[in-house]
Amino acid sequence: MPRRHKPTIHTRFEPVIHEGGKIPYPTKIMAERAAELRMLQNPSLELNVYQASDGKWYLTRQNPDTR
Repeated sequence: MPRRHKPTIHTRFEPVIHEGGKIPYPTKIMAERAAELRMLQNPSLELNVYQASDGKWYLTRQNPDTR
């Protein structure tokens, strides 16, 4: 009996690093998850997320209240 569904091909997520070293995230949730992962890898690091004028989300070490 032939397969009805083709198997899903999974590809590894590779973030695109732009000039200046910033990694843009299309949604706030993706940026927050990336920040959590980095903070788990380095417990002394505290990251916040912010939305830039281009509409994309970025990580920062600065407190969002002082920006």
